[in-house]
Amino acid sequence: MSRYLSFASVFLLLLMVSCQKEKSFEQGKASRGSLQGSFGDCLTKTINGTYTATKSLADTNYMEVEVDVTETGGYTIYTDTVNGYFFRATGTFSSVGSNTVRLKGFGTPGAAGNNDFIVFFDTTFCNVSVTVLPNTGSSGGTAVYSLQQGTGGSCMNATSAGTYKQGVVLTSSNKITIDVNVTTAGTWNITTPAVAGFTFSGSGTFTTTGSQTITLTGSGTPNASGAKMFNVSTGASSCNFSITVAAGTTLPTPPNTGDYFPRTVGSHWTYMWNQDATDTMRWYVITPTKTVGTNVYNIFMADDGSSIDTLGYFRKSGGDYFQWGDIGLEFGFDNPLYGEVNVLKDNQAANFTWTSNSFSGTIGGQAGTFRKKYTITQKDVSITSNGISYSNTIAVKVEYQINAGPAWVTGPDYAIFFYTKNYGITKIQLYDATGTLSDTIELIDYRVF
Repeated sequence: MSRYLSFASVFLLLLMVSCQKEKSFEQGKASRGSLQGSFGDCLTKTINGTYTATKSLADTNYMEVEVDVTETGGYTIYTDTVNGYFFRATGTFSSVGSNTVRLKGFGTPGAAGNNDFIVFFDTTFCNVSVTVLPNTGSSGGTAVYSLQQGTGGSCMNATSAGTYKQGVVLTSSNKITIDVNVTTAGTWNITTPAVAGFTFSGSGTFTTTGSQTITLTGSGTPNASGAKMFNVSTGASSCNFSITVAAGTTLPTPPNTGDYFPRTVGSHWTYMWNQDATDTMRWYVITPTKTVGTNVYNIFMADDGSSIDTLGYFRKSGGDYFQWGDIGLEFGFDNPLYGEVNVLKDNQAANFTWTSNSFSGTIGGQAGTFRKKYTITQKDVSITSNGISYSNTIAVKVEYQINAGPAWVTGPDYAIFFYTKNYGITKIQLYDATGTLSDTIELIDYRVF
């Protein structure tokens, strides 16, 4: 059984890093929800219209995405800008559950080729690929075609290209070609459901009928090794193909940046709970950032194999490492309260202590003021995590305090986070109210860029 909720609780209570939600105040109360299904796969998404280099997008150029709405309210769903164009939609969700939103395209594609977009809503995102055709002055409607099947429903003559490795982001070299039979020329668009963290998609135009070959390009990051089966569907026909993912590279040495909590895009870490190989979680840094005032934060995601969510927002200034998030969620306040805490100081000696700002709110209607206390218990020492020795490690004890009149009272439970230079968090120890070690979370795999 996965310990995702328990793992997330560690960071709700200690680092404010699990399941935090952004809010948009453009339309009053912000809606909440997800672009992802129960297993972390993206929900249904489609692309409409023909995209041609140097030709401005029209009303027929849009994408539709399915959103699982959990709280009604205003929304802004958008993509990044790629090759001179982007997609965006704003509005209000009046009902929870499945909602389909149309994102209008804006701009002018600059060059022909495959463009990979990231769609954002709340704290979730999906990858969508759009193919831009060369500007030949021709256009047409939607094609009619069927997927040709081989033995056992397999896609006929399916041929893969590129290398697939656990934990390694796919590139434009990761492709699959399959055969189709075209009965009416026109545009086509295919996206497979995501499997093990990655998917395949493609679009284009058939200019003639008959047997033809199409190419789908992979995107995402494989999160498990072994054979992965993908289903391709055009509505009237379907077929499947298999991709074999190699096991990830074991513990390469990270760059010597001197950073005790790296935040470089593409970096990822896998942790194991209490030496249970079936109870793990993977953290990774995505390309988008979050700006609050003048501060820019890197966005971390968490994936335990059954669901994906935002892990936290982090930045560094000098020797100080900060996290921004919903303090109210961490302390259990009745209402959200967003703020920043200083989680690490790598330029201080052992026994140095600091506290966060104080935060006030109500819990079950009862008012209270809280803060976090940090103590460097060890500085630049060697520790062992999952049997591997890590030198240059800082151990930070994290405690909670409540304002009880003129004095601050420290709670009995606490945690110790071990930050290793160039690697990041290599181990976490949780202690109960008696001071007994209750849980240990250890680093078992990583890749730091």
